[in-house]
Amino acid sequence: MESSLSEVVAQHRKTTRQLRTDLEREKQDLIKSVEDLGQNLLDSLDRGVGKTYENQRRLEAEAKSLETKAVAFANEINSWTALYSNFNDALKELGDVKNWAQGIEADLNEINSCLMQVVNRGTSARTSSEQKAPPRKVSEDI
Repeated sequence: MESSLSEVVAQHRKTTRQLRTDLEREKQDLIKSVEDLGQNLLDSLDRGVGKTYENQRRLEAEAKSLETKAVAFANEINSWTALYSNFNDALKELGDVKNWAQGIEADLNEINSCLMQVVNRGTSARTSSEQKAPPRKVSEDI
């Protein structure tokens, strides 16, 4: 029985050693897997951070470009607004000249009408005075 007990103890020690060896190997595999996972996560994160940084850089460049274009567009709008204002003022002046010319034309038409009435009255008065007065003879006066 002693030999069988010592065999059982030896077998138990051998199995325990084997289990410890297997456990240590599994532990090392687990550590290696966790390290690989961590490295893969860091690599993935680094790629994401790098891509994000690149996108941010491009966005900033686009924002600067857009700001420059917006300022140029605002200047162009100001220029067009000034031209429109000048053109509008010139049109108003032309409208004022047109109104002035129409007023002058109306005044001249009224003066012409008055002059025509004076001429017509003078002509009609002359004709009526010539009809009342006897005609003179030119030979008698000489």
